[in-house]
Amino acid sequence: MDPTFYQHDAETTRQRSNSNAGGDEKPDQFGMQSQLGKMMWEAGSKQVQDTFKSYGRIDLFRPYFDVEPVEVRSRLIRSFIPRKPSQIQVSLDLYGPSMIVLTMVALLLYNMKSSGIIIQNGTLMGTAMFTCFGSWILISGALWVACFLLAAEQPFLTILSSFGYSLTSQCVVLLLTSLFHSSHDHLFFLVLLGSFCAPAALRVGLIVCQQSRIPVNRLILIGVSIAAHLLLIIYLHFGFHVVLEELDEIVGDAIDVKETISVT
Repeated sequence: MDPTFYQHDAETTRQRSNSNAGGDEKPDQFGMQSQLGKMMWEAGSKQVQDTFKSYGRIDLFRPYFDVEPVEVRSRLIRSFIPRKPSQIQVSLDLYGPSMIVLTMVALLLYNMKSSGIIIQNGTLMGTAMFTCFGSWILISGALWVACFLLAAEQPFLTILSSFGYSLTSQCVVLLLTSLFHSSHDHLFFLVLLGSFCAPAALRVGLIVCQQSRIPVNRLILIGVSIAAHLLLIIYLHFGFHVVLEELDEIVGDAIDVKETISVT
């Protein structure tokens, strides 16, 4: 058979294979585009789902801020009246406690300004807000941990709300001491402490120990609650401005050192 025929046949087969390979490029390109579109769709769907989930978490806290003013007023009055644990009505809102803590921040600022204390460096409002909100959350968390350790489990929101409403007594004490208190005589502060803060602290202690069945654990929880409540108002009355002045001096010294180094 003629060799030229075999050569011609091989060239024809090679051309057909090349033409088939070139024709397969389009399906591969369409496949990559479809995969890329699928990946973009999945990423967008995941982002939308995460967004809806975040809004769902916000909706979980919405009922705790949907409170009538009449209910808030009655809970403020009841926060001064200790009763038996079985007779105490526990509130589960965060609107009232949040407003109370903001009022405490305003009273601290007013107390600082009326006493003539001036902070040169830093933000006084930010420090007051951090102190008040941090104390509210940290003390409530500490009481919740104490309940867990002493087999008197109480929901964290219950403790957070109850302790927040009890801070009304501290707002009353801060207001009265800033208006009528003499810096040389602390008897007026001690009288206010026993008249307003002690009953409110006792009420918190009775709420905290509601689930406890052991008398010793009840006494421990009541003592811890009263101590935490009273130590907070003592710190706000005596130690808050001292800490601020020390921080102001530290910041001022650091700024002076920085300016000296930059000049040299």
